[in-house]
Parts: sequence; structure tokens; C-alpha cells
Amino acid sequence: MSRMLVKRSNPQGLVVELDVLKAALRVSGDADDARLTHLVRAEMARYEDFTGRVMQPTDFSIALDGWLFPARLPVLPLREVTAITYLDAEHVEQTYDAASWYVTESAPFWSVGLDRDAGLPALSDRPAPVRVDFSAGYDLPLGGGDEVSLLAPRADDQNAIIHMIGVAYDQGTPMDVGEMRKVFGNRRVAGW
Repeated sequence: MSRMLVKRSNPQGLVVELDVLKAALRVSGDADDARLTHLVRAEMARYEDFTGRVMQPTDFSIALDGWLFPARLPVLPLREVTAITYLDAEHVEQTYDAASWYVTESAPFWSVGLDRDAGLPALSDRPAPVRVDFSAGYDLPLGGGDEVSLLAPRADDQNAIIHMIGVAYDQGTPMDVGEMRKVFGNRRVAGW
């Protein structure tokens, strides 16, 4: 059975604040702010693809070819499952009641399953008739103050992204995947 992950939102914040990045790279002035902002977004996306970790709150859907439950959710950290829908045999979208599913963690993954009493009705013959909507990702870094987020971004992930930005900024080309494996290989979420 195949799975197709779709990103449904495009967060706008920066996972590494410009002043933090500029201090780490020893950049003064504002002349390169646009370039640095672009590099933060680009390298964050590359890091997310490489590790399977989502650096800021993002909405996703995973489409399934059938009743493949429990279904492993392929990105971390999970924030919440918001809906499970399917196309019935008449091609009409149906939504499971939230009481019909459960979420479990089997480190490092999260999965969503259906209660035995939920039943598995006949599905449409259209491609990917089952869909799980969920949100994943760390909170954006909090501004100064003593507030603590339950889903605070990990410092080593932010430092890795800063390192990747530094390479791209200094050398004019991003780190290649081989170098990323050497430097960040232990951060990958395996098994998807």
C-alpha cells in the first residue's frame, strides 16, 4: 500500500532568528538580510527533508490506498491528528468521529489507529481514498522572556541549520547530501 504525504500549510516564521544567525556567522549590518532569510528557509527545508523533523508548526495530510492502520505518521514531532476521512464506495467523503481513532507513540514514531468498533466500510476505487490530516512541528523560538514551549525546537537542530546556512553563505553552494550524512546522520528519523 502506498502513502503520499502532502504539506497543507506553508509556515512563514523563521526557525532561526536573523539576529541569532548573524551573530553566529559574524555578519554585521543589514545588507545580506534578504539573502540570509532565503537561506534560513531553504536550509530548514533541506534539513527537514533529511531528518524527518519539522521545525515549525505545519499541517499535513497522508493519503492511503486503503485501510492501512495503524498508519505511521512520517514526520516528527506530532502535534495532533485532526481528521480521518475516506471516500466510500459511492465516492462520497465520510469523516470518522474523533472518538473512533487513537494516537500512539512507538519512539521515535507516532501512529494513528482505528478502534475495533469503528468498522472498515467499503472504499471507493479512486486512488488514495483514505486520508489522515494532522499537524506536526516544533514551536517557533520564543522571543526573550521566561516562557517555555512544550514543543520547543531542539538546540542541536537549530545549530545544524545554522551550520548548513554558514556553509551555503560562505561557499556559495549548499552542503551536499554526503556531507550531511557525515555531519548529521545520527539525526535522521529512520524507517519511513
